[in-house]
Amino acid sequence: MAGTCDVAIIGGGVIGASIAAHLGERKAGRVVVFEREDALGAGSTAKAAGGVRLQFTTAANVALSRYSIAELQRFEERTGVNADLNQDGYLFLLNSDDDLAGFARTAERQRALGAPVEVISPGEAERILPGIRTEDLVGATFCPEDGVATPAALVAGYAALARRHGVELRRECAVTEAAVLPGGGFRFTAGEEPWECGHLVNAAGPWAQEVGALLGIAVPVEPVRRQFFTTQPLGWAPRRMPLTIDWGTGVYMHWHSGGFLIGQADPDEPPGFSQTPDLDFLAGVFERAVHRLPRLEEAAMRTAAAGLYAVSPDHNAILGAVPECPRFLLANGFSGHGMQHAPGVGRALAEVILDGRSHTLDIEPFSLTRFGKGGAAPEGNVI
Repeated sequence: MAGTCDVAIIGGGVIGASIAAHLGERKAGRVVVFEREDALGAGSTAKAAGGVRLQFTTAANVALSRYSIAELQRFEERTGVNADLNQDGYLFLLNSDDDLAGFARTAERQRALGAPVEVISPGEAERILPGIRTEDLVGATFCPEDGVATPAALVAGYAALARRHGVELRRECAVTEAAVLPGGGFRFTAGEEPWECGHLVNAAGPWAQEVGALLGIAVPVEPVRRQFFTTQPLGWAPRRMPLTIDWGTGVYMHWHSGGFLIGQADPDEPPGFSQTPDLDFLAGVFERAVHRLPRLEEAAMRTAAAGLYAVSPDHNAILGAVPECPRFLLANGFSGHGMQHAPGVGRALAEVILDGRSHTLDIEPFSLTRFGKGGAAPEGNVI
């Protein structure tokens, strides 16, 4: 006999956990999360750098960030777990006049949306992060409300909140088959057991395309490896520092466990599921980081890691119901922004399932149908 539930969520990372917690709070009936790994948040969430920012180029992403940051500020009160939110800012370092002009235009739009983004001089940037090399910089942008949080803490908090409201969290339980039932619900196989549900949520991260294919739904998301390393503790590493992006090279860094977490996206990286760090590539990342912050020359690598971005064609999330299969909902394609947007996504998807639409946040710009209409504005601030 098949197990039954009102909502089945495929994927127990931070997105799936947030959706589950928000549904649990709304008393959505029997909600079950199916996670393929042996622990929640063991996929892309575990390899997230932890950035949280308002400095996006599209209004929809700024709005999603504003809601999510507000929820993270009261995260411990809601969930009992401290999200380790430190709002020490994001600092984008710019070394070309064209980039400075583009970021300045974007900053005007961000301020109009309520994000206190400043365009600053290289000298002001050096005062925010002492020790950076500035002679090749032309300017920077800084937003003091940006910062970092701990991905594992978000998963733990949402999982705890979900459990308190009766949500079931099943691990080592991959979904391998799925079909639409005549009444609009779904039959699927999870952990070799048959199940039926009323609503099915794809929160499978880099595996979103494979989950969509089970139902014959094309989900335009590809997995792309992203790599970073951490350093041994450094006595001079500033505990309070902005997440800093050297925009010209793509290198980013922030304080981590007494040292630094440093990473960079490889623009030539083809899609794929490899999560093996490329030490030669990371050696180049280290050299570029030392150029920007010369004192890093004395740093020693402690760990190297690689995770997967779930990348959409325009680097925006894909959210909401699939028109031809309206009880199948997508929460995919975050292109590296899933952790920070998880609070808003959880609220929005719970409202779509229970109320028929998201009324707290406008998620229409993230609809799957945008790709058939020429697409929405692509997100430009992608790291």
